[in-house]
Amino acid sequence: MEKKNLLIIIPARSGSKGLKNKNILKLNSKPLISYSISIAKKIKEKSKVIFCSTDSKKIKNIIERYKIDVPFLRPKKISKDLSTDITFVNHTLKEFSKKKIFFNIGLILRPTSPFRNIKNIEKGYSIFKKKNASSMRAICYAPATPYKMWKFKNGIIKPILKTNFFEQYNLPRQKLPQIYWQCGNFEYFRIKYKSKIKSVSGNKIMGYVVKGKETIDIDTFEDLKKAIKILKK
Repeated sequence: MEKKNLLIIIPARSGSKGLKNKNILKLNSKPLISYSISIAKKIKEKSKVIFCSTDSKKIKNIIERYKIDVPFLRPKKISKDLSTDITFVNHTLKEFSKKKIFFNIGLILRPTSPFRNIKNIEKGYSIFKKKNASSMRAICYAPATPYKMWKFKNGIIKPILKTNFFEQYNLPRQKLPQIYWQCGNFEYFRIKYKSKIKSVSGNKIMGYVVKGKETIDIDTFEDLKKAIKILKK
């Protein structure tokens, strides 16, 4: 049995609806997925495996051009629009366990987040290893506060949050708690050398704040144009 410290999973299924083939769209003449591969290779952890979870032979061929082995494909039945992260994670763990390879910590690097700072990835890893937490994910300041959001039904609106604040929807934003939004920059999770886990989040989730271009997730054409503009600068 071989034990590894870190399993880096780059999920890249085919069949995206928002942006067709978004994981391999060209950004500055390079496929989007190549940015995740590049940052994964920079992580200093020597006991690591970089793996792309894909159901596509086309994506597999692109990945292998970057010297990353893709020994197995993800089944189509867990590569649909409503498929969850835990399905591709457990499929990956199962296949590696067949080869007697097990991992302590997992890291998900989504291709849709091309702007990463290796210092933040390394610092997050260093903190997470020392803490008693189930997972850690990158977060950023939320663009809007749920304290001023409403449910709308039959012409009547009601706040989506019940709080102790008197009329929170009328308060200045500065008096309301700071809210954070999860972004796809990185997600660490515990594996503890198991061949199957129940969740990639767990009960105790740590946050790591990222800012600026590191918060960008490319899911729409507008996101892509924004990323291209940043690269031109």
